[in-house]
Amino acid sequence: MTIFQTPKLTSSEIGGAVAEIVLHDLRVNSLGFEGFPQVTVLRPDKDIFEIVLKFDQHRQSFTLSNDEAKNAVRKMKARQGHDTDVFDRIQEALARLEGDVLNSN
Repeated sequence: MTIFQTPKLTSSEIGGAVAEIVLHDLRVNSLGFEGFPQVTVLRPDKDIFEIVLKFDQHRQSFTLSNDEAKNAVRKMKARQGHDTDVFDRIQEALARLEGDVLNSN
């Protein structure tokens, strides 16, 4: 687990907020592959987080700003749902990942 000072968050918290949104999408739409994607949080720059969704050898990524990550974690901890813009980005990355997995079979 990595602790980020600005904003004051951990990679586990951000990954948990992303995983919660993936679970929501799973409940509503299901996933097109057997299993659950690995969520990795990277920090290529002090102003953004890169979120990588991986399944087998396939991976898709998207970015979150500091404020988006902070808000996603706050909402997760307060059990207040999720931001629709963040949800849309995660859902798009999941759809691309599903396509990659299905096209490789």
